[in-house]
Amino acid sequence: MQRRGGYQTKQKAQILQYFETHPQAHLTAAELTQAMAECGTPIGAATVYRTLERLEAEGRVRRYTLDERGGACWQYAAGQSEENPCHSHFHLKCIECGQLLHVDCEYLQGIGEHILAHHGFIVDHSRTVLYGLCEHCRQKTQEG
Repeated sequence: MQRRGGYQTKQKAQILQYFETHPQAHLTAAELTQAMAECGTPIGAATVYRTLERLEAEGRVRRYTLDERGGACWQYAAGQSEENPCHSHFHLKCIECGQLLHVDCEYLQGIGEHILAHHGFIVDHSRTVLYGLCEHCRQKTQEG
C-alpha cells in the first residue's frame, strides 16, 4: 500500500516510532540497530540504512555528517521546535566521546551573518559541525 511519503513498512513504522519517542536524540545507524534489538524488534543494518535514507528524503529525520569518512547520525525532524530549529544554529562534536551539541550563540550567528554579508555565502547550519573536546572530556584530559 502506497502512502504519503512512500511505502509504510513495519520496520519503517518501528524506526519512526523510536524517533518520535526520542525526539532530541542523535542516533547513528548502528545505535538505532542496537536500540531496535533492545526493544525486541530487531531490524537488519541494511534495512535501517535504507529506512533512514527514505525518512531523510521525506523530511522526517535530519542527517548530520560526523566525520570525513562519511559517518552520520540522524535526528527526528519534528523534534525540532520553532525555538530550536537545527537550520539556525551550529553544532559542536566532541572528538573524544562523540557527543553532538546544538549551540545557540549570538557570536556564532554573527559569523554566519558576516560570511553572508562579506562573502556572499550562506552557511548551512544543519551541516556545520565544529570539532573539539566537550567540557567533560577536556577536564578528563587535564586531570590525566
